[in-house]
Amino acid sequence: MGQKNIPVDSHTYEILKSLKRPGESFRELILRLIQGQGDRVLRHFGAWQMEQDELNAIQDSLEKGWTGWD
Repeated sequence: MGQKNIPVDSHTYEILKSLKRPGESFRELILRLIQGQGDRVLRHFGAWQMEQDELNAIQDSLEKGWTGWD
């Protein structure tokens, strides 16, 4: 398998360096960081922009739906 160079600025390098575990290579670090990124739900957390009244309506609906499940 060949190698490729990926240029990063000093700030990015320092962040990556701080995330490295003892004895871990940068290649291993990058693989660890990107492993399992697929379509995880948390990846989309906060992406939906809504108004406060929309949030209140959703919360009210959920509370009504859960009434009686105690």
